[in-house]
Amino acid sequence: MAFPCPLCGAVSRVRTSRMLSATTKETYYNCSNHDCCHQYKTTEGDPLTVARPIPGGQAIPERQQRTLKGLKTPPVPALTRTPEGVVHRVGR
Repeated sequence: MAFPCPLCGAVSRVRTSRMLSATTKETYYNCSNHDCCHQYKTTEGDPLTVARPIPGGQAIPERQQRTLKGLKTPPVPALTRTPEGVVHRVGR
């Protein structure tokens, strides 16, 4: 993962990271600009829900599905409900 240096704006690379708690991660960065050489850390945590997943793998209602222009066949759904449970398709 890359992050812009707050001092010079060059790409910084992750040096290391560690989990501070179950939902908080501390990441240490090194700036790639040899004239700057800034070392800093960021804290990532307190996840906020942007969109809830579909509970139990229910099918998306037809009226809420998007169609992609130029797509000849509809894509295979990633989640399929069977009598045995929900099947998650990964890859092709």
